[in-house]
Amino acid sequence: MNMQELAQYEKDGEYERLIAAVREAVAADRGVFADPWLKGWCGRRWRNIFISLAAEDEAAVATATAKLKLGRDSRPARQRIAERFLKGDALREWDVDMPEALAPPLAKTSMVFAPGLINGVLPVRAFTEEFPRVCKEHGWRILRADCHPMRSCEANMADIDAAVQSGHGEAPDNSRIDPADAEAPGDLFFMGYSKGVPDILTYLVHHPELRDRVRCVINWAGAVGGSYMADDIHENIREMPLESVTQRIDSVLHMIAPELRVEGTLRRMDEWDIKGAIEDLTTWKRAAFMEEHGEAFDALKIPVFNFTGATTVFEVPYFQMRDYMNLAKYDANNDMQVTTEQARVHSRLSVDVAMLRGHHWDLSYGPFPKLQRMGSPNLDHPFPRHAAVEAHFRFLAELGLID
Repeated sequence: MNMQELAQYEKDGEYERLIAAVREAVAADRGVFADPWLKGWCGRRWRNIFISLAAEDEAAVATATAKLKLGRDSRPARQRIAERFLKGDALREWDVDMPEALAPPLAKTSMVFAPGLINGVLPVRAFTEEFPRVCKEHGWRILRADCHPMRSCEANMADIDAAVQSGHGEAPDNSRIDPADAEAPGDLFFMGYSKGVPDILTYLVHHPELRDRVRCVINWAGAVGGSYMADDIHENIREMPLESVTQRIDSVLHMIAPELRVEGTLRRMDEWDIKGAIEDLTTWKRAAFMEEHGEAFDALKIPVFNFTGATTVFEVPYFQMRDYMNLAKYDANNDMQVTTEQARVHSRLSVDVAMLRGHHWDLSYGPFPKLQRMGSPNLDHPFPRHAAVEAHFRFLAELGLID
């Protein structure tokens, strides 16, 4: 299919023909995602779906509504959503009238989710409310890989493999799946958050035989290029004796999330490898990984959809302000833990879908319990995560990547 012809469909507003033609092109060859126009279309289409879904979310619209001294916010709900939760050119896309993306039954394809560093240590878990909700509403299947909260990417391959090959891990609501009830997911797509994305990429380059089962990767605020924060923490701990690091877990976690209290929440203690986990998030280690494995990953022909976060110093918890300011020296568009550039997978089939307005925790975590907010604002996490998760499924199904 000639991409100029598809571009003309979009220009003429012939969206039904365009969507059908894109689906046909993707079915013929996933390599089509290397085309610059198609990359741009994917971003515009996902953002349109997200805006439509979030505009139906009363809480999201309330958050996006300006508090005016005189009168009421007269902007349409779609405009409020776009201007509050998206960044960049997307702010002007709210009035584009595209067809509704359907929520089809998906009997064949499951999502396997890989969480980030300190998974299970914070007072909340990623997408605890949103994953169960979309599964209940639509019958979609989501399997959480039980990735260790603090060890290397190579070590965490075992947790991802247990999910992919045997269905072992956690249910959408974070409850543990009884091994007797585990069911392998079959065809799948990955969604990774923070360190979960480097974990996924490490797993895929070591398991090229899965290329036909893995439809794509959703890179959600991934630490793909590492983090300058991790560089600083690694410098502080790299000379510590290993047993000393293990004994000082609380102080090391404090470097990652100041004011964090983790009494009684740690598990799999014999597998903790703080040095390995932090080193794998350094900028130099991630750069070395892509230098060594970038061509091998491209050869898998697995599309990657990049979602990055951007916030401001006034929108982060007070104890993360210093981290935001340090990252702002490199890029004002950062989410308080990684810059926009660090959050992108740069591969031939990678697509930059959206820059989202939210900080690193806001994009994935529900509100912290009020008594555990450590006296800080900006831990209510209002980003419309349900709309985003549902948009992923509808968008990928429309492309024909999942079925």
